[in-house]
Amino acid sequence: MVEKKVQVVGYPPDPPQGVEGAKSESGDEAEYPDHPDTESMPTELDHADEGIEELMATFADDETEIDLTHLRLTTTKYLGLERFANTLRKLCLRQNEIKSIRSKDFHSLVHLKDLDLYDNQIEHIAGLENCLELEVLDLSFNNIRHVSRLAHLAKCHTLYLVQNKIAKLRPDDLQMPIATSLRSLELGGNRLHSLEHLDKLVHLEELWVGKNKITSLDGIQHLKNLKILSIQSNRLTKLDNLDELASLEELYVSHNGITSLSGLEHNHQLNTLDFGANQVESLQGVEHLSKMSQFWGNDNRIQDFNHLDQFLGPQLMPDLETIYLEGNPGQKAEGANYRRKISLMLPQIEQLDAT
Repeated sequence: MVEKKVQVVGYPPDPPQGVEGAKSESGDEAEYPDHPDTESMPTELDHADEGIEELMATFADDETEIDLTHLRLTTTKYLGLERFANTLRKLCLRQNEIKSIRSKDFHSLVHLKDLDLYDNQIEHIAGLENCLELEVLDLSFNNIRHVSRLAHLAKCHTLYLVQNKIAKLRPDDLQMPIATSLRSLELGGNRLHSLEHLDKLVHLEELWVGKNKITSLDGIQHLKNLKILSIQSNRLTKLDNLDELASLEELYVSHNGITSLSGLEHNHQLNTLDFGANQVESLQGVEHLSKMSQFWGNDNRIQDFNHLDQFLGPQLMPDLETIYLEGNPGQKAEGANYRRKISLMLPQIEQLDAT
């Protein structure tokens, strides 16, 4: 079968002035446990979507990939998705005004592998009960408060929930079977205060939780297969609970309140470390990381660069290529001699700061 892809952007034209989708002001998801269908009655807003029917009629029944980005859709009611049930593998509905995932529209998409609902107005996760082949699901930039009704997705390896309103993960949110299928989880830009209830994600390799309110790495120790951890722009003050993460290769902890680099004693596979914009005063604690290639320590409180080779020298880190140290007091102290001094002590590097 020849794979077919149809992409439509900017159709239908903008609705008449004054016809806009009002954002829902509903509260916690618990108030709507069954997520009833609120779109059964035709409304003025529905008519703004009806122009899509003519467009969908031009698609062949055997489309494998459909992209309906930025069409001002407020519902999936008129897409007739059941017509593509046998062949559709990827559906992109980015940058629309869709408020809910309607079960009646998605129940026949049993072969769908990639669903992109980035930047809509979805408040509750529901309607994906039959999409058991889903591998990639993007629900970023919506109004979701809880990670519900996803545990049945046994083949989902990548889940994006960036920039929503998620304040916590509940014990039953990411249970079996999705708990063992997930390899990458993105929860950046939410309202998380902790890393609780991640212990079942035994095969997770990437965790992205930047721009939250997390104060501790407690809970991360369960993710023994983690290779990438990004927890930038949170409220960390120290690096702890990393001892069990022997496979960790990339660690991003910039824009926190970390004062020391101790806590990395068992992370020998680290090749990238970003602790920029913290309160670190010394590089002690990294000298054993022999596989380091990217080292970002800009905008900290490092006063003295005189013994830099004792921590980052070519004998210790032969593969070190890039290092950022600008914005530290030591840079100002060295003045015009800064770049030459670093280059002489670390001859293996190819890039110093942004140059």
